[in-house]
Amino acid sequence: MLEISAEIPFLKTSKLILLVWDETLPSLESWKGEEGITIFFQTRRTRELEFRFGPPPWGIRFQNNHFEYPFLSIHNISANKYLAKELTQASEGKNLFVIYPKNVEVEVRSVFARLEYLFDDRISPDRITHRFGLTGKTSSIPEAVVKTKEIETKSLSYPPLELIGESGKTKLRQMELVTVPFENETTVPNKSTDSPKIQTIESLGNDTDGMGKEEDPNHPYDMIESSFATSDGIMHTNGHQVNGKQSLPEGGETTKEKISDNTRSEKDKIDEAKVPDTIDSTVNTKFSLQLKMMGVISLLFILSVATIIIIASFYFKQSIELQLRDNNLRIAEIIGSKVKSDILGVVEKGRQIAITLTTQGLPEDDRKLLLKTFFKNDKEFIYLGIFEKRGDTLVKKREVFNEEELKKSSVTEDDFHAVVERNRDALAEAFNGQTVLLNSSPGFVEPSFAIAIPTAENGELDNALVIIVKLEKIIGAFSKKGIETTFMVNGSGTVLAHPKEDLVLAATDLTGMPIVKTMLTSAPSTGQMSYLDEELGGNYLGSFQKIGFADAGVITIVSEEKAFAAVYKSQRTNLYIAGIGLCSALIFVFFFSKTITKPVLQLLSATLEIAKGNFKIGIKPTTQDEVGLLTKYFIDMGQGLEEREKVKNILGSMIDPVVVQEAMVDLAALKRGSETHITAFFSDVASFSTISEQLKSADLASLLNEYLSAMTIILKQHEGVLDKYIGDAIVGIFNAPVPVIDHELKAARASVDMVKKLKELREYWTKNNLYSKEAQAMDARIGLNSGPAKVGFMGTDALASYTMMGDTVNLAARLEAAGKDYGVNILITDPIRDKIKDEMLTRFVDLVRVKGKNEPVRIHELIGYRTELESNLLEAASLYELGFEEYLKQNWKKAIQYFQDSEKVKGTKDKSGRMLIERCEEYNLNSPGKDWDGVFTRTHK
Repeated sequence: MLEISAEIPFLKTSKLILLVWDETLPSLESWKGEEGITIFFQTRRTRELEFRFGPPPWGIRFQNNHFEYPFLSIHNISANKYLAKELTQASEGKNLFVIYPKNVEVEVRSVFARLEYLFDDRISPDRITHRFGLTGKTSSIPEAVVKTKEIETKSLSYPPLELIGESGKTKLRQMELVTVPFENETTVPNKSTDSPKIQTIESLGNDTDGMGKEEDPNHPYDMIESSFATSDGIMHTNGHQVNGKQSLPEGGETTKEKISDNTRSEKDKIDEAKVPDTIDSTVNTKFSLQLKMMGVISLLFILSVATIIIIASFYFKQSIELQLRDNNLRIAEIIGSKVKSDILGVVEKGRQIAITLTTQGLPEDDRKLLLKTFFKNDKEFIYLGIFEKRGDTLVKKREVFNEEELKKSSVTEDDFHAVVERNRDALAEAFNGQTVLLNSSPGFVEPSFAIAIPTAENGELDNALVIIVKLEKIIGAFSKKGIETTFMVNGSGTVLAHPKEDLVLAATDLTGMPIVKTMLTSAPSTGQMSYLDEELGGNYLGSFQKIGFADAGVITIVSEEKAFAAVYKSQRTNLYIAGIGLCSALIFVFFFSKTITKPVLQLLSATLEIAKGNFKIGIKPTTQDEVGLLTKYFIDMGQGLEEREKVKNILGSMIDPVVVQEAMVDLAALKRGSETHITAFFSDVASFSTISEQLKSADLASLLNEYLSAMTIILKQHEGVLDKYIGDAIVGIFNAPVPVIDHELKAARASVDMVKKLKELREYWTKNNLYSKEAQAMDARIGLNSGPAKVGFMGTDALASYTMMGDTVNLAARLEAAGKDYGVNILITDPIRDKIKDEMLTRFVDLVRVKGKNEPVRIHELIGYRTELESNLLEAASLYELGFEEYLKQNWKKAIQYFQDSEKVKGTKDKSGRMLIERCEEYNLNSPGKDWDGVFTRTHK
């Protein structure tokens, strides 16, 4: 509630109306500004009392006219006098409404009394004291004011008084300084340098977009110059710092640089020019930055390239090996199939000749004509005979020769008889019903093979058909192609066909080869193996295919050395490239590192000079990168240290008004701290890093301020206390430092309302196409926990903040982080759930052991108000909890079914349900055992 005081004549042309703020949000939100200009009066104490005309607290949307001016010491007479003159011009004929907390009423009246006196010192101080209601109170009108006429005329620079609102200008993002001459004032000379020290004050005036953009009147929470302090002391201000980055005014200069350039005396510049641009040679380190950079980059380069080469070679070799195995087996299968077809064709034709030889009643001329025609068409056939067995000898019954082929070669009929006699025992196996395939090349001029098959005469297998065929019949399939070698052996391991003819002519026994031995002893008709061949020397990859005739088979082998030649060549090439790349990188780093190490050494030397008390450091920026920027700021720092008594700290911490009020009552108690039952609140924006990378600093500041403003207002509406901002995260306390009835329920209401408000903001951003697509889909996670915690001021005497500590707080933070894994907005614990179950719908999500705690915790999803939810959400939550009961009973299939039904009823993807389904499937395969307590241990925060 605002209490309006009597009107006070002020600065001749305006009236001052003091409004006491009861420090509640509704009363501030309801203030419309009436007809006039509003001043939100704020104070702080550093080494002395300072005041400012600030933005609306908590980012309250206020579009009517109001003044803003940065913090100003009450003892800075010249700046106060400048402010009084600016107020006179800006508020002529208007009412000034001053809103302030009750506990600073004396300061408010004193400040405006001083401004009145500084504007017109002809008015009696007693009269001003009476007018502003300061009679009987300590007067703040300083004696120094009376002495201002003794000061000489000098131009001083001050930030402008800004009028924000409907009729006022929009806030400029550049901190322009106004130079105003005063007739009766000057600065006091500096005794140490004899050069005048110019007092400067920096403005906090920054706009959201940096270009004087008009505020949107339809915006739900449009913040005007609202600053948020994080726990690390960084102010997230429109146009100042966002996530640690400084946004500079157009032209690349900061305000401080402008001030320094404008106020630095000629003598300062001359003195600076006299300082040599040299580095202290005594500054030495064990390992230089240049050496470290070269070493680290070389190590990283070698490790990364070596890893890439090893992995690439491994997979390349693996791929080649798979291709070789497949190719070997395919060749063996194809050739085996063809050879089998050829041999069976030979057998079939041989049977036809045998029939021709044994057919009774066929005229001899016809028989000879048939045989001549056959041998003419199949020149590979050179001998065919029918034998019977008498004792241990084979007795020829009938035989026929390819006489045309015999004429072309030196082979005689006796040579064929010798072959039969030499292989008598093997050919005799045909009388036992077996087929025989053997190498008949020894004794012949050219390679050949013999086939013996049983034949029937008079209805009994009492004869054997012996066929000798030139190897030309099948040798074409075994010609040498590529790196593979393909050959054929019979059931005893004797080579039948081979690219090397001498092995065939000698009927070489190849049973010593591991692949041949494996084929002869293997039951499957196909196979593969890698082996070391001591006779050939080296590792080989072999494949075989039995042709299904007389136990013969086709074998394909390939040398691994030849097969992987491309891999080894690639490795050597990569190593050469890596060596060249490393040398090039070292040369580049050697010269590039100088651009970094030289400025850093300059900064080190300058640091030593500042440590000695010499603030006139003779360094200049030499690069346009971060090091150059660091050097520029380092120079400014040296100047700032020299003038630190006059440069005010314009970045301060925002403390919750509730904490301030309690501190005014008993600050010592807050410093001592206490053990209090509280509700800890943590919220964070999901994927905010991605959003921050896509937006400019000004847009990011606008988005962040917009979001934090809306969420903080809801937090305050439900009696929560703002602990701190951590970037985009909000930390809040309920039930401390002042008691809050039903603080668990109010924290839950605040959380649900924040989720709803963020949905409204997303719709607004999408409708007006603001920011990026990711920002328009921005979501937040919240963690709530209730329990005992240590609360109070933590920090030093110079700088402390009211905060909370303990397991209760840590668990709330863990719940906020866990929301990402479970795909929910709000996670709470049992103490919260027990207090809100009548009003809020919750869902028992999981039984977990969070990182850093041994005791298991039951966590619940806070879905929303029961009266606002649809029936399907109630049913989905019930099905999920039934599934979790079955999960704890280790009824995995029932649990999976319940979770699936829950997601189906819900109508949207349920990440937590799918997570538990995956657990059930895993436990179904690998049971956790009878002693399993159902607790899932989280290994990360």
